[in-house]
Amino acid sequence: MVSTIPVDTVLFRAMAAAEKYDKLVESYSAEVYTRTYVETIDKNFLYKFTHMIPQFVLHDPKNDEALIETISDFRFDYPNNYVQDIRHVMGTLTRQKDVEMIPFKLLNINIYGETTNDESFFMPIRFSTAKYYRYSLHETFEENGKVYYHVHFTPIYENTKLLKGAFIVEKGTWRVIFFRGEGVDIFSDFSFEISMGDAWITNYLPVDFTIYQTAAYLGNVLASRHLATIKYKDIRLRELQEPEKSLNISDFYKVRLDSVPLQSDPAFWNEKRPIPLQAREAEVITQHLQRQKEKREKEARDDSLNNNKIMQQVAQRMVMNSNYRYRSTRVGYSGLLNPLMLGYSSRDGLTYRQKLSFNIDMSHDRTVKINAFAGYMFRHKEFFTDLTTT
Repeated sequence: MVSTIPVDTVLFRAMAAAEKYDKLVESYSAEVYTRTYVETIDKNFLYKFTHMIPQFVLHDPKNDEALIETISDFRFDYPNNYVQDIRHVMGTLTRQKDVEMIPFKLLNINIYGETTNDESFFMPIRFSTAKYYRYSLHETFEENGKVYYHVHFTPIYENTKLLKGAFIVEKGTWRVIFFRGEGVDIFSDFSFEISMGDAWITNYLPVDFTIYQTAAYLGNVLASRHLATIKYKDIRLRELQEPEKSLNISDFYKVRLDSVPLQSDPAFWNEKRPIPLQAREAEVITQHLQRQKEKREKEARDDSLNNNKIMQQVAQRMVMNSNYRYRSTRVGYSGLLNPLMLGYSSRDGLTYRQKLSFNIDMSHDRTVKINAFAGYMFRHKEFFTDLTTT
């Protein structure tokens, strides 16, 4: 039987460790895979106007489901500088404004910090923020020879900066292996789950995120799930001596997406995707690709018909008399290959002719007419022309 210790002891040791783990990493680079699935649960006639509100809620105006996958380069520098460069995008929503609505900012949550990077929330595993929360020891369990403590926390009073949730602490190292938080916003509720790594160094860094959001407004309800996996490439720990202070003391989180780097090759995503698609997600993508294929085929057919029409018009104008109007001028042309412009006689042989006329409407109901005529006699190798005006 696993021995239980008071929750105050667990909290004291976990919070003391958090102060150390908060400043453990100097920098890292990583590759981040995200997948967003959005479903429209309920909608009314106002739903079609949702897109008119900028940066409001991620949704597909034409379909009840949507899916977006991204692969990014992620860079962190102590203390709180994060830069995320999105390299590949695929899905049913690929406009820049849609991709930018994925909650990438939640990827920078440091569970050992006093607050989130943008100070949206007070985190519960620090001495300085413990006064805002109540804690209870939900269970103590053993797994693979290690003892873990499952702690629940709730805010002492309602505030959008306070979370509700739980975390699991490993005895001995007193590191957090799992964290879950719930919060509220003006029009939405959300929750997120963070799993920490199980290898050296990544023991103290997040490797998997799951974020759930439910938006309710004016009778419309949308639910979204965001998955993220972080694969670290280079991790540097902070040195024991005090490092030289940087002149840049600002904290920032930047997502860089100058243009949408579309990557629609299914083979690429099958190789790079660390989390297999669920059955419904695969169906959404398949239906989207089928719609895109049908759209391209229709456009090709329409282009072919338009090209045929254009060719017919060009051919018609080459072999028949045609008339055009530009403002107050009417132009008549006999056609480059009009058979009526070909002639033959025993005296002159084969002749080729062209006619061009201009009717120019002047003020006071006056009209100027210009008729031009040109031809060529092949037997005599002679050009002839005529120009009349009235």
